[in-house]
Amino acid sequence: MFKTGYITVVGKPNAGKSTLVNKLVGFKVAITTPKPQTTRFNIKGIITSETSQMIYIDTPGVHKSENKLGKYMMEGVVSSINTVDVIIYLVDASKPKIDKANEEIIKKVVDTGKPVILGINKIDKIEKSRILEIMSEYNDYIQSLGGSFKEIIPISVYKNDGIDELIKYVEKYLPEGEKIYSDDDITDITQRELAEEIIREKALNNLDEEVPHGIKVEIEKFKLRQNKNNQNVYDIEANIICEKMSHKGIIIGKSGNMLKKIGSSARVDIERMLEDKVNLKLWVKVREKWQQNEMYLKNIKSKY
Repeated sequence: MFKTGYITVVGKPNAGKSTLVNKLVGFKVAITTPKPQTTRFNIKGIITSETSQMIYIDTPGVHKSENKLGKYMMEGVVSSINTVDVIIYLVDASKPKIDKANEEIIKKVVDTGKPVILGINKIDKIEKSRILEIMSEYNDYIQSLGGSFKEIIPISVYKNDGIDELIKYVEKYLPEGEKIYSDDDITDITQRELAEEIIREKALNNLDEEVPHGIKVEIEKFKLRQNKNNQNVYDIEANIICEKMSHKGIIIGKSGNMLKKIGSSARVDIERMLEDKVNLKLWVKVREKWQQNEMYLKNIKSKY
């Protein structure tokens, strides 16, 4: 009996959703940073075994949207929970509070009637006795809404603890079905999109707190050629888009040092992904209020 299905991973920002999907797939399909709202659109990570094909969907962190970008991100979360076969609700054990954003998305999860697994992540950061309290708190809350968790699984993605058990229970609740993707597929996003995300990751990890939410990356050139030594080289030219002129100066940095730092670290990861040399050039452009502009958001919106 072969099983196939979609599994969405939802939860608050920094619960470890992207890190979990990367761990499950065994390849970096989603960028990770300690800053909220790193994930902006749904990303699929595909695992194919002898008994199943699991298609995990990494979603943006659940939050109260303050602009059109945030609105589309939350629409993406709702879309994913309504169209999958199994839902993993991931909680950061070190910050498990059920707030308004949690309440709203858990209500929507219950309304779907889909199997829900509660994953309590980062258990390596708390006392073991606290795990039972968190389990009880979330169990009581979902039951108050007329729902239930099929399984509650404490895990630590960082310590690789509980991951095998999570996979086992996810497969248990998947329907029978044929493969949707080929055995070699691990994600549905293109190399170009992965390169854009890698550049944004390096910017997020290096920039001040006030800048990251207002940036996006657009690749204008992504071309493979052979150099004079017949080696493959990718020529990549990308724009880092920000909302304010003052942010542009921060991204570029004194004597261009920050932009060079972002570019250098991004190039290393892109070369690792492409398994070829990369010639990366970055520019910084200002687009005021792009997070509210439908034209600039159409590419993000199209991914939901």
